Amino acid sequence: MCGGVPVVVDRRRFLKGVAATAAGVAALGVPATAAASPGRRIPNSRIGLQMYSVRDAFMSQPEAVLRALARAGYRNLEFAGFPGGTDPAHAREVRPLLEKYGLRAVSSHHGYAEFLDDARVGELIEMARILGQRYIVCPGGVPDTAEGFAEAATVFDRAGERIRRAGMKLGYHNHTSEFTGHGPDGRSFYQILLDGSDPELLYLELDMAWSSAAGLSAQDNVELIRANRGRMLLAHVKDLDASGNLADLGTGVIDYRTILSGATRLGMREFIIENDDQSNPLTDSRADRMHDYLAALRLR
Repeated sequence: MCGGVPVVVDRRRFLKGVAATAAGVAALGVPATAAASPGRRIPNSRIGLQMYSVRDAFMSQPEAVLRALARAGYRNLEFAGFPGGTDPAHAREVRPLLEKYGLRAVSSHHGYAEFLDDARVGELIEMARILGQRYIVCPGGVPDTAEGFAEAATVFDRAGERIRRAGMKLGYHNHTSEFTGHGPDGRSFYQILLDGSDPELLYLELDMAWSSAAGLSAQDNVELIRANRGRMLLAHVKDLDASGNLADLGTGVIDYRTILSGATRLGMREFIIENDDQSNPLTDSRADRMHDYLAALRLR
């Protein structure tokens, strides 16, 4: 699940992609685990956490959770709802807590149906304005057909124009079916969405785990970012184990050294850690360890 959207992992494709990544790294003569060798790092100012990763704890103890995340080193957050309700009034309650703990709201997730409602789009813009966000992101809910994604392109352009006028950007977050599903002309659902939408109105948040689960190797992910350079600005950085199950970042098999080395060179701006298998930063250190892994990762 991601934001409440079921995700099907094609394990055969995923393992093929992992094997292709290992072969590519071996051909370069670079160990896949060479994270400790000298190189660049992602600045902490670009590392964030998707709050869906700590959702139950945040909804029940918001201030304590924000304080714990700040102590763990996080400075950026992407929201998936607020305690009490996802509306401007509750966004106003969160903003002072962000300021108190030195946190920044980068973006927030809202389902596809919300972008069909002009009044709701206005509320999303107001919530983002209150929190100081740069992005508003749709994490899914588009009808899973070629026609559904073609129609979504028009919906997103309309909402994206309003969001742009407000000084922000609209983004779309993928799952697996955008890459595994195809229209009658052979284009993937993802390509249908990209071709049908204005690149100045709809930007992209690449969930690198779900693209990998759909069969993209690390090199494929980099080429996807390259093909959409200037449009693919945000990433979800989460991990999967060798069977395609969710794993804490840094404990799985996705070759983030390769992917993020390319992504940082190709202009991706925000790297948002996520694990749909939620944790509680008040009782465990999983969110801390994921932050520390990404902050320490040496890039090429």
